[in-house]
Amino acid sequence: MSEQTTDDPVTAAAGPATFRPVPLVALVAVGFVVIGISPIAFQGGAWFLLFLLPLAPAWWLLRTRTIVDGTSLRVLSAFGSRRVTWDELATLRVAERGWVRAVEADDQEVALVGVRPRDLGRVARASEGRIDMPTPEEVAEAREHQRELEATRMRIARLRERQESEQESTSEEGDDRA
Repeated sequence: MSEQTTDDPVTAAAGPATFRPVPLVALVAVGFVVIGISPIAFQGGAWFLLFLLPLAPAWWLLRTRTIVDGTSLRVLSAFGSRRVTWDELATLRVAERGWVRAVEADDQEVALVGVRPRDLGRVARASEGRIDMPTPEEVAEAREHQRELEATRMRIARLRERQESEQESTSEEGDDRA
């Protein structure tokens, strides 16, 4: 049998994934703008240049995206592009708000346009095994570990407060005796 199959969805070849900040359906809104300005633009003369206005948002909608494949991450902006190979990538930084960021080995960050934290599973599949996504069990373990760390920090803080209050009470007793 020459065909190899795998049950692991992360290592299975999923092909490139494209992430857009706004779905292409938004081009319909640009079309409505064109229809809306048509009566004014057809007045004649320089009014015809109004048809150039919807070109900017249409260009942005068509151009901006992030493409993830097995060799690299490609980020296309309105007027440029950036390619980060998996070898140059140090980590992915997940921001609370905004796009996921690719951190290169020299600490430069590249915003992955259209990639949100919820999309990391698709990024992992498209990376052809270059990025591992945690399993639900690993996520639960990490959360439990985080709770344990926080509880330990709270115990240490209470212990320090108790020690400080004991030191203050012993220093006050020493002042009263003198």
